[in-house]
Amino acid sequence: MTRSFRLCAGLALALAVGSMTAAAQQRTYTMKTLGKHADEVLGVFVNDANTMFATCSLDETVKLWSLPDGREIRTLKGHLGQVNNISFSGDDQFVASASNDRTVRVWNVATGAEETKLNGHSAEVVGVYFSQETGGANSTYVASTSHDKTVKLWDWKLGVEVKTLRGHTMQTNNVAYSYDGRFLASCSDDRTIQIWSTDLKTKDPIMTLTGHQAPVLTVLYSFDSQYLISSDQDGVVKVWSMPAGELVRTIAAHTDLVQDVSIAEDNRTIVTASLDKSVKMWNIETGANLMNYDAKVEVWSVDITSNASTIILGCADGTVRMLTESGAERGRNSRGGR
Repeated sequence: MTRSFRLCAGLALALAVGSMTAAAQQRTYTMKTLGKHADEVLGVFVNDANTMFATCSLDETVKLWSLPDGREIRTLKGHLGQVNNISFSGDDQFVASASNDRTVRVWNVATGAEETKLNGHSAEVVGVYFSQETGGANSTYVASTSHDKTVKLWDWKLGVEVKTLRGHTMQTNNVAYSYDGRFLASCSDDRTIQIWSTDLKTKDPIMTLTGHQAPVLTVLYSFDSQYLISSDQDGVVKVWSMPAGELVRTIAAHTDLVQDVSIAEDNRTIVTASLDKSVKMWNIETGANLMNYDAKVEVWSVDITSNASTIILGCADGTVRMLTESGAERGRNSRGGR
């Protein structure tokens, strides 16, 4: 499929979304503020057991919060710059964080202690993601992205870098593992998405996805590894069929940048949040809009529970907020993007 065909198809699909919005079943939510950081909240990540979530901020800290009550548990301190992203390990015992201080750090969730500090990037570290496919104590690897244009893979238990991936021509913004353990996806200001093999001996990208017309800010695999979701600085969300890399849907989701997306366990419901102050829900198979919520504050980060009945927001005013679906029961949490 040529790039021009992808763009035309994307425009047609985006227009189709508008016609389906009115007919889509709308879900309703109520919002409350749980607490706040001292500055903008850049990342949210919910653990697998539905017992807590983590947030990170411009204030150089990571905070852990309990679920379902949303009580702040502890603050993790040690970074010397803003913390851009976070990720729980598959067994929920550790959380990794990425910072402008050019480090990735791994923390013990139970004690709050710093387990390791990973040095090697030559510029700000923007994205971080634990390997998730094996879960449990075998979540050995952590991937990170940086303004130095690279993707790095770390054995965090040994505290060593195992490979550096080069292919982007501008800063890399985010990274995600596929849940079958076979691939990594990274995105960049160069408007591309690179797909990499997780094989430690392979360092060249195996595929480049093009079609975004603005810097690509985040990528996230579905839990069945059949879809990759990406979003960009113009508020556009794209859905790719994997591992083929075919563009299957383009959604003109927001009027400002979308820094974060999250996917539910059904592998077809996603939530997007934006600096346009809105939170939206979509069916990626049909493009139908399932929910629009005016948060009345710029939103940097989002994560959701498995059935999307609970949505956690990280906001530009430093607040951490929870959207709860009217009459819905909370399920086991999915892992979101940032």
